[in-house]
Order: sequence, then structure tokens, then C-alpha cells
Amino acid sequence: SPAAAMWGRAARQAQLSTRLISRSQALSPTSAAVACWTHGPRPFRLISTVAPRRGAFKPSSGPDAPQAEESAHEGLPRWPAGWHDHLQYHFFFEGLFVQARVFLTPSLEEHSLWIYDHSVGKVQELLNSSERLRQTDAQHLELTGSRFHVQDGPGGGVVKLLGQGGQAELEVQFKNKHVYSWLPAGQGSDAVIHRPDLELTLSYQGKTLNGRGYSKRYYGVYGPHWGYRFIQSSWLGGQKFLWTADATFRLGDGEAKYNYFKLLDGETGDLVQAESKDTYQQDCAGYAEIDGKKYVVSITPLDEWMHDYKAGDTNSRMQLRYCKISLASNDGSEQLEGYALNERCFGVL
Repeated sequence: SPAAAMWGRAARQAQLSTRLISRSQALSPTSAAVACWTHGPRPFRLISTVAPRRGAFKPSSGPDAPQAEESAHEGLPRWPAGWHDHLQYHFFFEGLFVQARVFLTPSLEEHSLWIYDHSVGKVQELLNSSERLRQTDAQHLELTGSRFHVQDGPGGGVVKLLGQGGQAELEVQFKNKHVYSWLPAGQGSDAVIHRPDLELTLSYQGKTLNGRGYSKRYYGVYGPHWGYRFIQSSWLGGQKFLWTADATFRLGDGEAKYNYFKLLDGETGDLVQAESKDTYQQDCAGYAEIDGKKYVVSITPLDEWMHDYKAGDTNSRMQLRYCKISLASNDGSEQLEGYALNERCFGVL
């Protein structure tokens, strides 16, 4: 009968919808699949969107209330994730430092990798390229190019400098320990993700070294005019990890002031932090006051890597200084020394 035929068609369409949604979820466990009614001979349309797992890297507060993330279960979001996207790694080893980053604006995308070998005594640039990297089909960040590869998934990942034939000339494998996110100044939903105490294994020139490291990933609208100072150390008294910043974003266009000071004890998980209003930086120093105790971070530059990100409307100068560092408190309870990266960048995004 006509009624039976109509119900039969509806049942077959419902089964098709179920199969489409199930197939999408099987292909991408982090995808949201929606089957929509349409007019005409094709009754359903499948819409699939990829996003971080619900709740992951979705903080609701700024740097004074960091959100602890699950270090073993969350990979970084796919690339790119915003108008400006910036990924960086600082890898500290006995006698050697490795820096790698990818920097994107609407006008450019560039990636770099350099080292400071204490036996050489200067920065050695191994890669500085404007080749656009390709995000793979992975549900987390995985970028690949002719000489650079980074995979950053649940629990950790790897950074590789590639030579002829795709062989790794330098490789750093890293594992997450503590992971934090918060909303930078001026951001309503786009997070910054900090990992201050990565566990590292480096393979380079026939040697294998173990070390500790840091990674930051942030994305969103930060410009067009901006400037910041940043001091970071994962090689400070064994199990202490420092990161502190003094920044201004969107200068003259909804100006957003942004300061923080964090000192993590990697063994206990205790995070000592200043309120944003109680920390700032000068050329070679950072200052913070926490519950009446005053901290001073002092750096002595050993060498620097300086680069102009310049194309289209983008014109920002970045200065990265590898430094000796000391951290002292006025009551004498903290007296730490080690090595750090001092990062400064000013200009137009």
C-alpha cells in the first residue's frame, strides 16, 4: 500500500542515517557528526567537525587560575587553530640546548630549529624555513615538511630535523608530565597550553642524551600590534621549572595586559605563582612578589638568535637569548641556578 511504502522508505533512510553517523564516529572519535534532512533524492547530509576532546584545553580563567590538563590523554589541537598560531619547544640537556618552533600569521608560516652547544659556545642555526608544513590526517597536531617533522599527540611526541632521504639528523622524543592551560589576556575561548617539565630523549650525532624541556602552544587573535618578554627554564635546580612573562597584546585596539610568574616543583607538583599584578620584567631580570616573599630572576645572555618575521602586514622581530639564570628569594628559601631561554618579540602580526 502507499502507506506501507512510505514507512518503508522512512525506515531505510533512518538506517542510512545511523550508518553514516556510526562510520563518522569510527573514523574520528573526536568528531561530531550530524545527519541532516534535505529535499530531493539525497535525504541526508553528513557534517563532520574535528575538535579537541570535550573539556580539553577549554579553560574558563586567566593565568591566575590555571587549569590542569590530563597529561597522558590529550594531544595538541590540529594545525592551524587560529588567526595566529605559535608552537615552540625548549629542550635542555647537559651541555646542549635545542630550540624549535613554528610561527604562523595571516601573511606567513615559518619554522626554525637551532642549538647551543656549550663546547662550541655559540648558537648554531640548523634550520630556518618559510616552507609551509602539512598537517597530516591525525586527530592531533602532526606537521611534516621536507626537513622538519613534529608529532604531538596524547602523552607526548617527537621533533625531528630531517636530512637527505628523510633520515633524522636530530630527534627529540618527549613525554608529558604536568600540563596547564588558561586564557591569555584578551582571549575569550582560545587557550594557551604550557608543559613546563617534559621528559626528553635526544638522538644527535651518534649520542643519546636525557633532559627536561618545555613546550607552549597558543592560538587566536593577538594583534595587530603586540610585544612581550618571556623567561623560561627547565634546567633549574634539578626539579624546579620556571616560566614568566610580561606582555601587551592588541596595543591601542582593546589593549590586553598580560603578566604571570610560575615556579613548579616537578616532584611534589606544587605550583608557586604570583598574581598577575605582582610580577613584571626588565631587560635581564624578572620580579615577583608572592605572599610577601619577593623573587628575583636574573639572566646573563650567552648568545642569541634573532629573526624578523616579515611578509605582508606581518613585521615582528624575535630575539631568543640562551642564558645563564639565577633565581633568588629575599628570605633565602630559594637560591637556584641553571640555564634558560629569554624570548622577546615586538612588532606587528
